[in-house]
Amino acid sequence: MIVDASVLLNAFLPDELHPNALKLVREYVSGRVRLKAPTLLPYELSNAVWQAERRGRINRDQADRTIESFASLDIEIIPQAWGEMLPLARQFDRSAYDAAYLTLAERLGEQFVTGDLRLYNAVHPALDWVLWVGDYSPTE
Repeated sequence: MIVDASVLLNAFLPDELHPNALKLVREYVSGRVRLKAPTLLPYELSNAVWQAERRGRINRDQADRTIESFASLDIEIIPQAWGEMLPLARQFDRSAYDAAYLTLAERLGEQFVTGDLRLYNAVHPALDWVLWVGDYSPTE
């Protein structure tokens, strides 16, 4: 399963918590789900945590602990070729960042879960393998 930064932020940032994101991370930690992401994931997470710290949503210690938590998850990071994401970025008029997750999921034939409702709404009608975190259901 491909996961984007928004899902992980929904599992770790206090003002963004979503119960389904927490469930997904628990399933990953317990070994019931395997999570993967493109190489841009650490950059997106680091930037989001930095922005949350800058805006006073979390303090420095919380930011450092959050980054440590992300790193300890050891999510499989998969490189992509230059421009690989452009076709889906063009098709759905999305950023190359969003398209990187979509492209990776398409290439690997895996489901993609996002916490970004705008991204989900833009692509789900055409890509039924894209799942919004709010609709995620644990494997139990």
